[in-house]
Amino acid sequence: MQKWNVIGIMSGTSLDGLDLVYATLSHDKHWSYTIYCAKTFEYEPNWHNKLKNSTELNEKELKQFDIDFGALLGEKINDFLTTNNINAKDVDIVSSHGHTVFHQPEKGITLQIGDGQTIANSTQIKTVNNFRTLDVKLGGQGAPLVPIGDKLLFSKFNYCLNIGGIANLTCKSENSIVAGDLTFANMASNYLAQKKNKAYDMDGELASNGCLNEALLYDLNQLTYFEKSFPKSLAFEDFSNWFLPVIENHNISIEDKLNTLGHHLTQTIIKAMSLDSNLPLLVTGGGTYNKFWISLFKDYGVKLHVPDKLIIDYKEALIFALLGVLKINDEVNVLSSVTGATKNSSSGTIYMPEI
Repeated sequence: MQKWNVIGIMSGTSLDGLDLVYATLSHDKHWSYTIYCAKTFEYEPNWHNKLKNSTELNEKELKQFDIDFGALLGEKINDFLTTNNINAKDVDIVSSHGHTVFHQPEKGITLQIGDGQTIANSTQIKTVNNFRTLDVKLGGQGAPLVPIGDKLLFSKFNYCLNIGGIANLTCKSENSIVAGDLTFANMASNYLAQKKNKAYDMDGELASNGCLNEALLYDLNQLTYFEKSFPKSLAFEDFSNWFLPVIENHNISIEDKLNTLGHHLTQTIIKAMSLDSNLPLLVTGGGTYNKFWISLFKDYGVKLHVPDKLIIDYKEALIFALLGVLKINDEVNVLSSVTGATKNSSSGTIYMPEI
């Protein structure tokens, strides 16, 4: 049996923090994992604002910000190692998603910051990052990347849903696997909750106090993106350019907007699944804690499987750990069937410590 000790890192579009997981990934006919420890580092206000406004930076500023964010990742990894009494020499690789600044695959553009060389130098650990670029060059969306982990680590589930800033879904059958970004989840919910001076809608309380607005629901569901079949992907630019304006165009309460957003999310998921109510849906990500959304899924007849807290919170970071292991072994880690690329690829860039 082969084993790798890996730190996986994920920074999501909702800017709620930096997820780190330390795990062993093992392969002997099938893949398995053991998570030893995990932590979410919340972004300090200045970093939150820098990341939020990073799309406004020019090329020179972005290059420096890439290095600065890489230094922050290295710092947090070192803190994580120290706190958990992990010797850096026992870690085979760091595998980092980075933070997405731009993602416009139709233009051949995708950028995830967090300089890999800076991380490797800071931690003295081999580092893998930049998982999306090659797939985009091959004509793919560069997303989603999680389905390879859904296939190898969570094979018993036909449907795997992650509700983060963006909700994404993997659909598996014996002969195929398709996946894609569905719609905006925590990104939209957090935006609206902040208008009520709350960081987010805790437990979906605001949404549960609102009412469904049929006009807004209709307008959201009629957006062109939701008629597209997989593969497809979303980014912050899409939220700003065409999703948010529809929400803002309706003069209703924040509570009603949040309630309606929940119905839109649920209906979008069911449409994408071509729902078989006998098959459970594995649901993970921060949106799993939104009790209003979870109650809606059940009301609509979705059979949910909610795993333990470690998997809810750190499944994506764990899967990025897997992507790094697959890369260093030159194995496929991005599936063309879910991204639309011309072929599968072993994506990512490997950095060795230089100093």
